[in-house]
Amino acid sequence: MAVAQETKPIGRNSSLVRWLKIVLPPFITAVVVLALWQFEVLHSLLNIKTFQLPLPTQIIESAGKRSRDLWLGTNYTLLEAVLGLLIGSAAGFLMALVFVWFDFARRGLMPIAVTTNAIPIIAFVPIMSRWFGFDQPTRIAVVTMMTFAPMVVSAYKGLTSLDNNSLDLMHTYAANRRQVFFKLRLPSSLPYVFNALKVGTTASMIGAVVAEFFNSAGGIGKLISNNIQSGDFALAWCGVIIVTLLGMGLYLLVSLAERFLVPWDSANRLPI
Repeated sequence: MAVAQETKPIGRNSSLVRWLKIVLPPFITAVVVLALWQFEVLHSLLNIKTFQLPLPTQIIESAGKRSRDLWLGTNYTLLEAVLGLLIGSAAGFLMALVFVWFDFARRGLMPIAVTTNAIPIIAFVPIMSRWFGFDQPTRIAVVTMMTFAPMVVSAYKGLTSLDNNSLDLMHTYAANRRQVFFKLRLPSSLPYVFNALKVGTTASMIGAVVAEFFNSAGGIGKLISNNIQSGDFALAWCGVIIVTLLGMGLYLLVSLAERFLVPWDSANRLPI
């Protein structure tokens, strides 16, 4: 008689191996960099002092002492980044719809929309401050402008990159414009929209922080600027790390939303 052999759950093990291959390299790299940083090897290589690049333990200590200021600044900056990202992305998608339905508007306005993305933000912030004042609406407007153009370009490409066979089939069944939009154009555009949102997550944080360098009442950007001028580099580095984590967090949220809302796009599936 043939002896039945025990089968092992290959699928789970292979998923774990793939997950470890993704997680371990950056984790090991981070540990090595932190060790070189803490034991001042980086300082020797870069020929800088510890007050210019504080040790990780000094940054953690500074974060503990000024946790309230960091918390308030984080909320201030995060609100600007999220609101600007949402407004800019929504406006960009609506503009892309206009370009789809009205080709004359696309030919006239698309170059202008793309040009706005080439404006150096650090040069435009003082001008916008004169337009909208020195409060949060100015920073939100800056983020809106930075996230608007990527969404216009990506959404328009997604709305117009249709499968010809699918479009012909819908025309064969006498589908109207509304049905074509919701059944074909919108699903086709979602991967492009989420790509623009991913770009917008980092752009929104950059825009908010840079805008806060100019006459801001609060925020992480203002905290970084003030403490660099006063020589408290440890607290300034706390702000840099917080901004980095916020950008990574927003990117992760968008990626997770993409995974659940665009399950047919294999490019966004996480290997877990």
